[in-house]
Amino acid sequence: MKRRDLLNGLAIAATAGPFMARDALAQETERSNPRETASVEGCVALVTGSNRGVGLGFVEILLERGAKRVYATARNPDNLPAVVALDPDRVVPLQLDVNNNEHRHAAAAAAKDVTWVINNAAYPGSRVPEERRIRSASTLDDSKLVMETNCWSPAELARLFIPIILNNGGGAIANVLSAASWFCLPEYSSYSLSKAAMMMMTNGLRAELDRDPVLVASVFTGGVDTRASPAGSNGGISPKEHARQVFDAMAQGDTDVYAAGSKGMRDAINADPEAFERGRIKRFYESPLTIRNHT
Repeated sequence: MKRRDLLNGLAIAATAGPFMARDALAQETERSNPRETASVEGCVALVTGSNRGVGLGFVEILLERGAKRVYATARNPDNLPAVVALDPDRVVPLQLDVNNNEHRHAAAAAAKDVTWVINNAAYPGSRVPEERRIRSASTLDDSKLVMETNCWSPAELARLFIPIILNNGGGAIANVLSAASWFCLPEYSSYSLSKAAMMMMTNGLRAELDRDPVLVASVFTGGVDTRASPAGSNGGISPKEHARQVFDAMAQGDTDVYAAGSKGMRDAINADPEAFERGRIKRFYESPLTIRNHT
């Protein structure tokens, strides 16, 4: 629809009252910008950090649901043979340290048929608890590495692969965030900081791609049973079930994807943000959170 026709339509609707005008605008926006959806079947996906945990779960369910090809990536290619063995005809191994610019460009050059990018690789922060915080850190160097790994490097990969995705007719970018995007884990302040920044980076990408055939999804992950699960917990759902939840939501066109129980946490924050924050601070002083194993 031409802008002039839209304005005329809104002017007519306005004579019936402000609510009619608002409804007319919403309906016209919906017609002009149909909701993007993203189906795994037939896609060509690149998954960062795919040799274990959440990343491996994505690879397994991509294969299960009919992806044409999956580029499985890891910093150390020696960790990928077991992933390739899942389906040697469809899984292509790539060395990719997401912080290495040469690796990023090499991956984009090798994977010219990609239609999906799943930015999953992440760094939780130093093994030394004090270095994962702001005041207690000896320097902010580790925090800067967390930010580089969890925000800027996924942004660089998105910038490299968006032209490829568009050239292949469209697809999806899924940025794996965390419920910790919404609040600060004092035990992992730098991680929360980076995931909150990644959330806003994802929002920016979504706005810039709103008129293109690319679904940009923010994946808010709760409890998944991996090395990064809280020590002493039951771990949560399996990485494969997490991937199924994510792909089901993207198939419906969801851009904010709540997986592995994160919706309950979002509701708890909304119900009483101050109480939620005080609860995290109390735990920090009395029973600090740790994860099973750092990468």
